Order: sequence, then structure tokens, then C-alpha cells
Amino acid sequence: MADMEIRLAEGRADAHFKGLTLQTGGNATPSPFDLFIASLGTCAALTAKGYCKSRNLNCEGMQILIDLERDSDTRLASKIKMELVLPEDFPAEHRDRLVKAAGACFVKKHLYQQPEFEMTIRE
Repeated sequence: MADMEIRLAEGRADAHFKGLTLQTGGNATPSPFDLFIASLGTCAALTAKGYCKSRNLNCEGMQILIDLERDSDTRLASKIKMELVLPEDFPAEHRDRLVKAAGACFVKKHLYQQPEFEMTIRE
């Protein structure tokens, strides 16, 4: 059984996994690339939350803002900039360590240790 199944339906691609369905590619749904960028941001946010929780630090209202720079020829992202927006009472002595922790999220690690991709046809 596959970890995830992608089905084409009505101009979009639906990803089915863990009992959930995620729709993408339609006019009212995010594009696959939007989901990729969102996965980087949400992974960083949850990693930051874990850092805060393990140290009893307030993370209420914390946000991550993402901006992309694109290569003018390829239109591929050349830089992904993430900014943490912290609660006003966040301790200054934890800022650098929080940035380091959030920047080490599991999704981002896959960009540095690239997996091998394989596409086949099921007979």
C-alpha cells in the first residue's frame, strides 16, 4: 500500500493520506508549489513551537512570514525568506536559538539531503 495516493479529479489533483484528502491545482485550491512552501513554513512553526514548549516560553501569537525571490529566467525560487514574528514578551536570550531551531525543521532537512526520485508505471 502506498503512503500517499494522488488522484486526478475535475481539473485538480487530490492527495489522499492518513485518512485525509488534500485538494490542489483547482482555481479555489492552493497549487502544489504553494503547498510545498506552506510545508516549509508550517514545519518551521511547529519546530519553533516545540522549542518554546520544552522551555515553557510563550509562543501565543507567534507567526512565520514567508517571501520568495525567484530567478528571472527559470522562475524557480532562488531564496526563501522566513521571518519569525514573536510575542512582545519573548525573552531576548532565546531569539537566536529559536531561529536556529526553526531553521532546522524536518522538511527543510530534505532539501539539503535530497532524496532520490523514481517514477515508474504500475502494471
